[in-house]
Amino acid sequence: MSVPVQQRRSVSFLSAEYVNSAVELRFWRYAAVLLLVVFACSMVQDLRLKMWNDELFTLYVARQGSPIAIVTAIKDGMDGTPPLYPVIVSAALPIARDDALAVRLPSTLGFVAMLYFILVFCRRRMPAIYALIAALVAAIACGFYATEGRCYGLVLGCTAGALVGWQVATESKARAPAFTLMAVCLMLATALHYYSIFLLIPLAAGEAVRWRQRRRPDPVVLGAMLPALVVLIAHYPLIAVGRKYLVHFWAPGIASWRQIPGFYFQFALLPIGIIVVGLIARALRPDSVERERGKPSALPPREWVAIVMLAAMPILVVALSKYTTHIFLARYTLWAEIGLAILSASVLYQSTAKQPLVGVAVLGALMVTFGAYQWRALREQPTLRQGEAIRRELRFVPRGTEPIAISYNHAFVELSYYAEPQLRERLAYPLSRSLELRYRGTDLDYFLLSGLGARTQLAVVDLTKFLQANPRFVLASTPTDYLPQYLDSAGYRLTPVDPQNAPGLYEVERR
Repeated sequence: MSVPVQQRRSVSFLSAEYVNSAVELRFWRYAAVLLLVVFACSMVQDLRLKMWNDELFTLYVARQGSPIAIVTAIKDGMDGTPPLYPVIVSAALPIARDDALAVRLPSTLGFVAMLYFILVFCRRRMPAIYALIAALVAAIACGFYATEGRCYGLVLGCTAGALVGWQVATESKARAPAFTLMAVCLMLATALHYYSIFLLIPLAAGEAVRWRQRRRPDPVVLGAMLPALVVLIAHYPLIAVGRKYLVHFWAPGIASWRQIPGFYFQFALLPIGIIVVGLIARALRPDSVERERGKPSALPPREWVAIVMLAAMPILVVALSKYTTHIFLARYTLWAEIGLAILSASVLYQSTAKQPLVGVAVLGALMVTFGAYQWRALREQPTLRQGEAIRRELRFVPRGTEPIAISYNHAFVELSYYAEPQLRERLAYPLSRSLELRYRGTDLDYFLLSGLGARTQLAVVDLTKFLQANPRFVLASTPTDYLPQYLDSAGYRLTPVDPQNAPGLYEVERR
C-alpha cells in the first residue's frame, strides 16, 4: 500500500530530525571519528607515496642538521622557503625513521589541527551538523595538502587556531590562553610562509568592527597580532637574499589578475555550491524567512567580516603582489579555504535552520564525497610525480659507465633519490643559467639546483664543463626540455636509443 504524500513528508522530516538530534548529542564523538579517519588515511599516504621535487628539497634542507645550518643553507640559496618547516622535519627525522613520513608528518598534524579548530569555531556558533559540514568542506577542498611535505598543512592549522584564539579572546573572561593561542599561531604561520602575514588583515577588519561596537580598542587582541610583524622583520635577511629568485621568476608564478578566478575555480567550487544550495532552499520556502527573523545570526558581525575577508584575501593578495613582490601562487593563500568553508556552513545554517532535511542531505553528500576522495587517494599508485616517464625510459639505457644527463630538473631530483643505486650513480644535471634564461625565461631552477648541488652529493654540474669532460653520454629528456634542441644546434649527434619505447632517450656524441 502506498504511503500518502503528507505522511511521506512527515517520515522524511522526522528522519532528518532524528539524525540532527543524534549528531547534536554525540557531536564530539563523530568529530573524533572524522579526525581519526583523516589522520589515519593521511599517514598511510605519507608512507606510501613517493616524494616529489619540492618535498625532496625539504628533505635535503632538513638534512643539513642544526637550525643554524638550515638557516645558513637557505641563506646560501638552497631553497626559497623560510627555515622553520625544515627545522621541524630535521627534528622528526630520527624519530620517524622514514624520510617521507618525517617530511610529511608535520603537515598532516597541521591539517588535522585545522579541522579540529574549524569544528571548535563553528560549534560555538552553529548546530553540530553545520560544524561538521564546514570541516568536511575544508577536508575535501584542500585535502591534497594533508600529505604535502611542505609548510602548507601547518599554515592551515595555524590559521584556524588563530581564528579560534581570536574568537575566544573577544568574549571570554579567561583570555590568557586564547590570547596566547592567537599570538603563537600567527607567529608560526608567518615563520612558515611569509605570505601568511596577510592573515592579520581579516582579523584586524573583524576587530575594527568590534572596536566600533565597544567604542574603544582592545590592546590585548592588538598585542596578539604584533608579534607576527616582529617575526616577519626577523626574517628580512632571508627575504632579501631571496630577491634574486624574483628577477626572472617561474612564469606561472608571476602575479596576474587571471590567478584570482583560477584560485576560486580550484578551491571555491564546493563551498560556493553549498551556499547556492542554501539560497535555493531558502527561496523555495519563503515562509521560513518570516519564521527566522527572530533567530540570532550564525555569526556576530565581527566574525562575519573576518570570515568574508579571509575568504576574499586572494583578491587582495594578488593585487598587492602585482605591485610589490610580483609573485603569487594559489597555495600561498591556501588558508582562504578556511574562510570559504566556514562561510558556506554559516550561510547554509542561516538559510536552512528551519529545514533540517537540507542540512542532513548536504552532510550526507559531503560524507560520500569525502569517502570517495579518500578511497581514490588510497588506491593511487606510488609512482614518481614528475619523473615517472623518464624512469620508465631509463630501463632501456645501455649498461656501462657513461653518465646520464637528465634535462628536466624535477625528474633529476626525484630519480636521484628513487632510482636504483647503480643507475643513480650515473645521473647528472647539466646546468646553464644563460640557456635557462634563453629557452625558459627564468633562472629560478638554476639558483635552486646550484644551491642543492653545493650542499648535497647530487651531481649538479656546469653544462660547459660536463660537455668538455664527456664527449659521449646518454641524455634523458621530456618533450618540453631545451637541451636536445641546444645540443643538436651545437653540433652534437643525438641517436634515439629506442624511439618506440623511449622516445626521449638519446645517445649523444660530439661530431
